[in-house]
Amino acid sequence: MNLEIQKQTGSFYTESKVAESLTNWAIRNRNDSVLEPSFGDGIFIEKSLRRFLELGNGDPSITAIEIQEDVVDKFIRQYQGKALITYSKDFLSLDFNQQFDVVIGNPPYVSIKRLPIELRETAQQIIKKNNVKCSNNGSLWYPFVLGAISALKKEGRLAYVLPFEITYARYACSLWSILAQNFSKLTVCRIYEDFFPNVDVETILLLADGKGGNTTKIDYNIYDSVDDLLRNYVSRHTDIQLQDVITRKKPFISSILTLAQQLLLERLKKGDMLKPISENCKFKIGYVSADKEFFHPSFDIVEHYLIPNENLYPTILNAKDVNGGTGIGIEVKSGECNSKLYIPRSITEGDKLYILSGEMKGVHQRYKCRQRNPWYITPNIEIPDVILSVFGERPKIIVNKGAYAVSNSLLCGCIKGGSAEQLLCRWYNSLTLLSIELNVHSLGGGSFVIIPGEADKLEIVASIPNDKVKSIYKELDECIIKAGVDAAYELGDKLVLQGIYNLSDSDISIIREAIQTLRSWRNPVKRRERDVIVDSYDSSFMAIS
Repeated sequence: MNLEIQKQTGSFYTESKVAESLTNWAIRNRNDSVLEPSFGDGIFIEKSLRRFLELGNGDPSITAIEIQEDVVDKFIRQYQGKALITYSKDFLSLDFNQQFDVVIGNPPYVSIKRLPIELRETAQQIIKKNNVKCSNNGSLWYPFVLGAISALKKEGRLAYVLPFEITYARYACSLWSILAQNFSKLTVCRIYEDFFPNVDVETILLLADGKGGNTTKIDYNIYDSVDDLLRNYVSRHTDIQLQDVITRKKPFISSILTLAQQLLLERLKKGDMLKPISENCKFKIGYVSADKEFFHPSFDIVEHYLIPNENLYPTILNAKDVNGGTGIGIEVKSGECNSKLYIPRSITEGDKLYILSGEMKGVHQRYKCRQRNPWYITPNIEIPDVILSVFGERPKIIVNKGAYAVSNSLLCGCIKGGSAEQLLCRWYNSLTLLSIELNVHSLGGGSFVIIPGEADKLEIVASIPNDKVKSIYKELDECIIKAGVDAAYELGDKLVLQGIYNLSDSDISIIREAIQTLRSWRNPVKRRERDVIVDSYDSSFMAIS
């Protein structure tokens, strides 16, 4: 199967050693019955057959399901003579007359909204049946987990390869509650080595044991490599409380930190050095124009249609307007950005022609435009106090001195207490970067896109003495203009973390090492470098059963 078909179907085949480890864990008795709901290349079937041979059973009970008919035909030819029950069906649409001791596999990672309507409706029915919510933006693995739970016997076991998003996505919270109410033990395994080299999807292994029981915690096992997983060599073990997962504290990320890093962070929080940024600033997305080109006309277009200046509002269209090379430091003043938002207050003859040109291009039929009356007026335009870039691991935040409107390519911040200048002095340092790593989830390739809900969870240093704000603000501004944003974060370590909060050089090093630790896990390029060893843990290796 080529990569494009894999992406369309969400079918990414499992590394052989991972499949072997899961089958060895899940299949414990020679008479266990096994279900594989989406067998793909059949690696879990192959490893299951080997496992049963080790247990003395050459004719085990294995039910294999795969929706792709050509894959099923190939599978049947490959395993001709084996007593396997095979279905060329959608797993979620099947009603079984039996339950199984083991459900094992790697369910599809594809958005529910991308499914054909019949498959989408089946997935939604499974979700509804379990009295949970999952929007169409959710992934198909979600109902596959629900279906697997229903297919298990009492004391049964579930072993799935799942995307890391299950540990932090809002829609996965209710699923964790269901898992905890149905199994006596839950284990999540995370491996530094990337075993899906063709896709930018970080994965975890979910092991659910003892169907019919319940638990309030999750065993979290961290491995350096797939070989360590196979040998059961755990580099870090942590008990994670279910409540921390449900309340989206992202413990699967913070638990990656070394003990020294965790202790320092705990000390800073207990010392009231860190406070949620939401106490002083509320973030939201900027306006949505629906058609970038039409609603942000070029100078030539403005001249051609004689659009009056009063119908063009100064705006910051994207981060390029204020990032490096623009000469803009810690604040943006009037006249420094050239983008204009078309928002007609009074319609001239030129405006009528321009609006007509938009209709001839079908702009008025764009989804957002169809919701408006009139279609050419962009709603919800607010003038933020501060502006935050959303892409990248070192975002730039600036004071909006020029009273610009801001598009949804950036975040708009409204100050609730204190000053914008005070907030920015608190922002630029390594503790903010660490909070970003701990609270902002990454997309494919390990890239960041900060969304309002995650921005509100960021913690930054609590305050800056008022008599220090002016000088720190000025130094940060000059630093960004001359040396860039990265240098400003380093300068903030010196001026704020050390100069005001008296952190030592050792403390700063620990914070920076914590950032690098989390970045190395987030970055698939680094995880694919097999010779790269993840930051050493101050705990000895231990074998688990």
